[in-house]
Amino acid sequence: MTHFTYVFSLVAYTTLSFLYYVERDQTITLFGWIGLLLISFLLKPMRGQTPLLLLIGLCFCFLSLLHKVSPWLQWPFDFYLTALFGFGLLRFGLRTPVEKLKWSFSFSRWELVSILAINIPAIFILIWYYRSNPAVADLWPLPKLPLWSVPFVVLLIAAINGLREEIFYRGLLQSASGKDSPAWFVIGLQAILFGFVHFMNAFPQGWLGVFLTAIWGSAIATQYRIFKSISLSWVTHAMADALMFGIIIYTKS
Repeated sequence: MTHFTYVFSLVAYTTLSFLYYVERDQTITLFGWIGLLLISFLLKPMRGQTPLLLLIGLCFCFLSLLHKVSPWLQWPFDFYLTALFGFGLLRFGLRTPVEKLKWSFSFSRWELVSILAINIPAIFILIWYYRSNPAVADLWPLPKLPLWSVPFVVLLIAAINGLREEIFYRGLLQSASGKDSPAWFVIGLQAILFGFVHFMNAFPQGWLGVFLTAIWGSAIATQYRIFKSISLSWVTHAMADALMFGIIIYTKS
């Protein structure tokens, strides 16, 4: 694939993400995805994108189906089940090999530095965002909790949510997109897909939320590309989520 086709692909993924998350029009998104698939079949330079397009499109179709079938299949099960579906596609359908997920909590010095480099700015940004938008804590109807239980609940929710998103975005989609693709495309794709999912009902949210989360997601995508460790990405993600959920729960306690 040429640089132009990679740029075109990122623009196409941005458009589809806008239709899916901002316009909330799944019908037009589906037709747009089918049109992009036809382009990838017809144009030889785009054919390298066909497996990734199929994977992303089918995963989000599956995710939408889960959300429609039952509320019990939403958070936190939605991304776990979708990731399982995606890995099944890669193994038995698309026949696209991906690297095995590296699980190790024995981090090197540079891995620890990467956690701090990503999350120290994120901590200040989350605190600033909450002070500017305190009503964001009302997005989650959490019960009032005794103060002694708050740290345990915060860590549990952060761990579940961090693993949920890392398994799907970095473990599945990044691994599937990064084998023969340039780093800027892989990181840019992560920024788009991960950023837009935070447009609504998220902390932060709106266009500012998309921008801030895309920057943070691209940092974790870079970390994952360098160290190839899903556990490192999980810990990095969970630390930021712990602060986010801590703000919400302490506000309601």
